[in-house]
Order: sequence, then C-alpha cells, then structure tokens
Amino acid sequence: MIKSPLVLIALFLVLLETLLFVLLNLSFIAAPAFPALWPDAVTAIQIIAPFFIITSLSLIFLLFKYVNIELEASNQRIHIENLRESLENLRAQRHDFMSHLQVVHGLLQLGMTDEAREYVASLCAEIRQPTRIISLNHPALAALIQSKIALAESQGIACQCEVTTELRELIIPGTDITRIFGNLLDNAIEALQRAKGERRLWLRIYEKEEGYIFEVGNTGPAIPLALQAKIFERGFTTKKNKEGHGQGLFIVKTLVDKYEGRISVHSSDQGTVFTLLFPQHRGSQGFSF
Repeated sequence: MIKSPLVLIALFLVLLETLLFVLLNLSFIAAPAFPALWPDAVTAIQIIAPFFIITSLSLIFLLFKYVNIELEASNQRIHIENLRESLENLRAQRHDFMSHLQVVHGLLQLGMTDEAREYVASLCAEIRQPTRIISLNHPALAALIQSKIALAESQGIACQCEVTTELRELIIPGTDITRIFGNLLDNAIEALQRAKGERRLWLRIYEKEEGYIFEVGNTGPAIPLALQAKIFERGFTTKKNKEGHGQGLFIVKTLVDKYEGRISVHSSDQGTVFTLLFPQHRGSQGFSF
C-alpha cells in the first residue's frame, strides 16, 4: 500500500502526462477525419503543451523534494547509529566502572591508601574526557565524537579530546554537523591507518570572541603544499582507487560555507590540522583565522 503523498502525486502527474500524450496523438489521427470534433495539430499542441510543461516541472520539483527527504532520512539513520554506538560505549564504561570500584575497595581493605588515591586520580582523568564531550549542547556531535574515538582507539590510535565550550549558540542542525565532522574524523582515521610512526588523533573545541573554533588533527602523512588548495574541490582525491572518493572534503567545505564558517588546513611532518570557525550567531561578520 502506497502511503507517501509525494508518490501519489507523482503517479497522478505521470498518468496525466500519459493522457495528454494520448490526446495529442489522437488529434493528429482524428483531426483530418473529424475536423468538427478535433482541433488541428497546431491548435492541439498549443492547448496541450502548457499542461505538459506544468506537469513536467511539477515532476522535477517532486523529484528534488523526494531526494531531499531521502537525504534527510539517511542523515537521521547515521545520527541514530551514532547515538546507538555512544550508548553501547556508555554501557561498556558502566561495566568497567564496577571493576574499578572493586579495585579501589580492595586497595583500601589492604590499607594501601596511597595506591588507591593514585588509582582514583588516574580514573578521574580517564573519565573526564567523555564527560566533557557529553556536555556539548549538540547531542548528535557528542554521539559522533564518542563513536569515532571508540573506533580509532580500537585500531590502536591514541586520541585526545579537549572541549571547553558547550556550543550553546552554534546554529547548525545535527544532521549537517554530523556530516561535517564525520567526514573530517573519518579522513583523520584513514590517514592514521597509513601512518608509520606515531598514531595520534586530537580534537579541540573551544570558544573565542570571533566564534567557535574546532581543530581536528592527526599525525598521519603530510598533505603536500601544492595539493592543500585542491583538497576541497569536488572529486579530488589522492587515493589510487578514485571511484567513490573525493566527495568528503567538498561536502565539508560546502556545509561550512552554508553556515557562514571558515575552514583551513595546515599540514607538515608534525601533523595535519583542519581548523574550522563558526560564528555564534548567523549573519555575524568580521571573523577570520
């Protein structure tokens, strides 16, 4: 059973165009035989053509509308998957926390208070990072960061995350902010998979007078200076298998421009850092790196 109104409207328009096409053909066939009943071909075209144009434009509009709805649904599925992964990480942390309590309890029972104090201090440092991420005012971004950090760490990549703002005045929908940082973090993880030495990923989110600053860095292979100006172009990629690649950073740049932000890249032997700046209010001007 078809439930979508867009699909029903599209089917109606297709049937209407089919009917108009049939009437147009009948006008060519029947007009000479029944001039009193059927208009001539030129008149028929003048009558029917506007309806063809209207229905065709309507179908094009519905097609774009349907594509946007499907894209939004896809983004929502990604968002839900990130939330599910974040929930699984929290459940795992809860399980580990019980083990940590048992260790502390055992140390205290043995009278090893100094060791217990050191253990608790190291544990607090470990849980401070996810707590700061969860405090972000963007649940989609918090869930995405949690899941990507878990993915990176599962591959032996050291992760650092420094968050000193809640992003309360960042006006970007969760679906778009997920696409921006999902692409950047995925690229960083892929770069680190090719790294031969230190494998470290870091994310800094902080606030300055000109807006919110995001830094996504990694110690993967450096991007040559000659290529740094091209990496945001559609279809550009350094991968040997170019099929399906070269869209991520183009999407990032498009969305950053959409929300009046700025993005830059700095890459050297010490690492590659993508720096983004977004205004705290839409329409604010005069900010720069």
